[in-house]
Amino acid sequence: MRALRFVTVLSLLAGCSDDTPTNALDASTDGAAPTQSCATTFSLNLGRPARAVAVAGEWNGFSPTATPMADVGGGVFRAEVNLAPGDYGYKFVIDGSEWTLDPAALARTYVGGTENSRVTVPDCNVPTLRVLRASATGDGALELDVQYVDGAERRGADAASVRVTMSPTALPAGAVTFDRATSQVRVRARGLAATKYSLRINVSSAGGRRAEELFVPMWVEREPYQWGDGPVYFVFTDRFRNGDPTNDGRVGGIAPIADWNGGDFAGVTAALRDGYFDRLGVKALWLSPVNSNTHAAGRGSDGRNYAGYHGYWVNQGRQTDSHWGSLDALRALNAEAHRHGIRVLYDLVHNQLHSEHPYYRDHQRDGWFNGDGSCVCGGPMCSWDDRPVDCWFTNYLPDVNWSNMRVADAMLGDAWWWLTDTDADGFRVDAVKHMNYLSTTNLRALLDRYETGNARAYSVGETFTGADGHDLVRRYVGRGALHAQFDFPLFWSIRGAFAQNGGTMGDLENAVQASERAFGDAPMSPFLGNHDVTRFLSEAAGQIVGDSRELGFNAPPPPPDRDEPYERMALAWTFTLTQRGVPLIYYGDEVGLPGAADPDNRRMMRFGADLNARESRLLAHVQAVGALRSTHAGLRRGARRSLHTDGDGYVYARGTGDAVALVALTRGGTARTVSVRVPAELGVADGTVLRDALGGASVTVRDGSVEVPFRVRSSAIYVR
Repeated sequence: MRALRFVTVLSLLAGCSDDTPTNALDASTDGAAPTQSCATTFSLNLGRPARAVAVAGEWNGFSPTATPMADVGGGVFRAEVNLAPGDYGYKFVIDGSEWTLDPAALARTYVGGTENSRVTVPDCNVPTLRVLRASATGDGALELDVQYVDGAERRGADAASVRVTMSPTALPAGAVTFDRATSQVRVRARGLAATKYSLRINVSSAGGRRAEELFVPMWVEREPYQWGDGPVYFVFTDRFRNGDPTNDGRVGGIAPIADWNGGDFAGVTAALRDGYFDRLGVKALWLSPVNSNTHAAGRGSDGRNYAGYHGYWVNQGRQTDSHWGSLDALRALNAEAHRHGIRVLYDLVHNQLHSEHPYYRDHQRDGWFNGDGSCVCGGPMCSWDDRPVDCWFTNYLPDVNWSNMRVADAMLGDAWWWLTDTDADGFRVDAVKHMNYLSTTNLRALLDRYETGNARAYSVGETFTGADGHDLVRRYVGRGALHAQFDFPLFWSIRGAFAQNGGTMGDLENAVQASERAFGDAPMSPFLGNHDVTRFLSEAAGQIVGDSRELGFNAPPPPPDRDEPYERMALAWTFTLTQRGVPLIYYGDEVGLPGAADPDNRRMMRFGADLNARESRLLAHVQAVGALRSTHAGLRRGARRSLHTDGDGYVYARGTGDAVALVALTRGGTARTVSVRVPAELGVADGTVLRDALGGASVTVRDGSVEVPFRVRSSAIYVR
């Protein structure tokens, strides 16, 4: 018999590193199915010698010596432990005194108020399933090989129990076979349309023990997608488009801008079918929270009543809100998006729930929530900065206690259900800095578990901070955290440079470099507006004066009656949509919706004939830049290099060679021409003509330079 390594599925929280605690597989040399061992293997790659290394966990009372680990060479230590099925916290102990989390395991748990690594040990008699190979090609060929791993009692697989289903279309006849000799399930499908497919595999042992269902998400597409190939569009569902008036309804008795306005899933689906997002080059949608929300009014900090139209007052774990549509309507939205090659992210509300939520009704005295609501964020003795993790946003929004593993697992179980049952592609995570770090670590472990096929999940967090907040934002990004965050520090520089005409373009370049140093290759999300700040256009027009919330209720800013604010916004869009990462389009900013503070920055979206001439021109510009971003290799994935900055002018390159793009913009009020050196490493030879993809005049490389015409408040993107 030979031993093979197999990563244990840690309940909903599995990591995928080869050094994660494992159950070994025994595989016979005659080709029979591998069999699970009942021993759990812990491994630590310390990378250096140590006098003694042990694993201390709940099974041994966290003894620093009871479970020693053997030095297997090269600074790697291992121990096999026979554990009963269950969930355990553990740490490694080095030389008797240095306690450390398992660096290779993402899953975390709290034990006695202390954070530990987490291993969930399955019943070794229950078989499991694992993917051996998953591939799909642009011509519609999908192949999947799944290994049945027998339980320790060696009953073998029941061939009659093999079930493979696929959505949104069924598998062709004869697509599934089962190899009895190797206990492998094989799927071979041809001629599939380009979209996302979700496969579910079920197999039981001859003894009747059923393996946990294996979920495998697969994309059939011409080119494998990377997050950043196009912008993400934030659909604020209630304010985007009303596609089904039958589900409308208001709380009543409150200001219309603070009540439900009728947008729904059907409206988003209609926009997808119309090609609205395709024309913007959008490759992902971020939907405001899809969960059911309270239908009662809630009092805001300003003393006014508000409805839950925004989605952040969740009162059910696994139901959509009737104002937006049914679960089937949401699934239809996702299926339509996927047919367009567009991913869908849900806004994940994990910091708080509404007091109507069953979790609060049933567990408010079980330690599932922090405090009793007397500590309201920003209130007396309860500042946002000093108590960000346990303060309540308001007294009807109980704050989730992520150090209580029962509620932590319940919340992540709901997230997994939304991801797999409605076929989403990832999450935008709300209020990241207001939760225990475990919430993002365990979410990342869950998303790693999702990636069994060729589909790649994405998580992007909201950590609202200032221009100097790089360290705080970075804290929640990386292998053991979120994939990315919204780049708030850069946001303030974008606003300052284009909406306020402040600083120099050199200052903006410095801000870009600061983000690059802070976040490295993380697919961060640059943006110029969202639902929590005043609208860019109104700020650029100088309309935000005094109390911006009161302004929104009493004197909401109208569309500006001059060109300059729209021209500034077009420049900001050229800059934002050509940055590295996953640029964000906040609904309405592509047409220049005006607005003061929340909720005035959440006006109903307008389309087509409802747009004025300036709004239509801005939309055409954003469509041109966004579409170019989604198709041009250099703008999608190329490195960035600054070529020129001065007070009002800015030129930078994305990509090299045939995939080079030179982005030139100026916010100045006087036309001029600047000579810009084109470094040899960009691979653009003398005599090369670069055309302006935005319709301006072409430029030619001569003597290693180009003469860039800076027109008044204008931008150009020069490509081959």
